Amino acid sequence: MSFNDALDFIEKLQYAKSAEDITDRLRKAADQFGFTSFCVAGIPDPGTKFDGYLMLEGWSDDWRTRYLENDYFNHDPVVTKIRNTATPFAWREASEGRILAPTEQRVMDEAASVGMADGFCVPIYTVHGFQAAVSFGTTDLELDLRQKATLHLMSIYAHNRTREVLGAVDRLPDELGLTPRELECLKWCAAGKTSWEISQILNISQHTADWYLASATKKLHAVNRVQAVAEGFRKGLLH
Repeated sequence: MSFNDALDFIEKLQYAKSAEDITDRLRKAADQFGFTSFCVAGIPDPGTKFDGYLMLEGWSDDWRTRYLENDYFNHDPVVTKIRNTATPFAWREASEGRILAPTEQRVMDEAASVGMADGFCVPIYTVHGFQAAVSFGTTDLELDLRQKATLHLMSIYAHNRTREVLGAVDRLPDELGLTPRELECLKWCAAGKTSWEISQILNISQHTADWYLASATKKLHAVNRVQAVAEGFRKGLLH
């Protein structure tokens, strides 16, 4: 793919009206680079379930199920690398200079078994501090400096357009109808606190904490707390 092709990709992204449109365009672009898979996702804190942060993906059904059900996100060396750099990198760089834990090695080995032995990852940070990444997988990675720069640029635009299409524009809590207490509970939930722990921190009953979180979830049009937290990050409510 030439740089002009990349500019054409970026221009056409502006006309994408759904996550499916972006997925289709990104899949075609990834194929031109020799990638067999990709994903656009938010990066939550360690220990947090990944499900609600996966914005769009071009994974096989088998890998998606395996990755989510086994909580591979919290054992993925690539994710560890994302949290410690703002520079795009090859997946193999995530294990350079250190010995992987058995669970980390398992993630890498199983990824290789489904055609993702290596890949290229672009860490992304928003002005509100929300961390995300666009990651591409393949059997054998060979990219020159120009191709890496092209993928970097395309990934930034693909991530931004994905957030826009998903309604993830930055809005203030009062514009969404969230009360200060609902937002406070949501922030503690994002920090990994249970309803009981939130009730102790805020000096309210556990039932009341549950009620605030349920209300915030509904206002954010989420189906559960995990997705509500993801929406909170996407809309710039959580930092």
